[in-house]
Amino acid sequence: MYHRVDVVAPGDRISQSLTVSPAQFAAELQYLHDRRLRTMSVAELEADIRAGQSAGNAVLLTFDDGYDDQYRYAFPLLRRFGDVATFFVNVGSVGRPRHLSWQQIATMAQAGMSFGCHGVTHADLAKLGAAAQSYQIGRCVEVLSARLRDNVIAYAYPSGAFDEQTIRLERHAGLLLGFTTDRRFQRDADSLYELTRRRVKSGMTAEAFGSLLLAPPTYIRVRVSPTP
Repeated sequence: MYHRVDVVAPGDRISQSLTVSPAQFAAELQYLHDRRLRTMSVAELEADIRAGQSAGNAVLLTFDDGYDDQYRYAFPLLRRFGDVATFFVNVGSVGRPRHLSWQQIATMAQAGMSFGCHGVTHADLAKLGAAAQSYQIGRCVEVLSARLRDNVIAYAYPSGAFDEQTIRLERHAGLLLGFTTDRRFQRDADSLYELTRRRVKSGMTAEAFGSLLLAPPTYIRVRVSPTP
């Protein structure tokens, strides 16, 4: 899980931690290639999970929040290495200063990058009622699907939090996968809507980055409802 890739980090401590330099990102892509680890799309991950297959030597790279530095620095590096990533965007922020534009998103999608929802605004779903959650989820899926002219299958929860209502609304919106930020939010390891990620931080050494890849992959058991 990445956020920003930029040559300059914002002034606050949290943003500095979440801003990876282009040199660091390039080194991390090289690290994956040196170990013959390929990058995969979110659709490939979903297909593997439903088929009961392990991703094996594959890694899913995700970016949150839709900052324009993802287009300026991360996207060219991904293309240079022949890699793909999934970008979770807040549709209400598209086109605003320091955020991706719809043209940039279209260019990235045409080059094989995946896109998913991060809400209309960066709202913590667990703090919202049913109507507000429905708006954040449904409107994001509606706008992003129309712009991409493709199905949107994944949602990343801002701040990582969600509840049972969130998952019901995701299913209703046609979403197939939900991503949190880390295991402390996960209640059901078998749920396709509670997938965890590992945060990449600024200044990580190769050893620290490699440690994110050490644990074996999680195998998701897909529940099939019994026939009435």
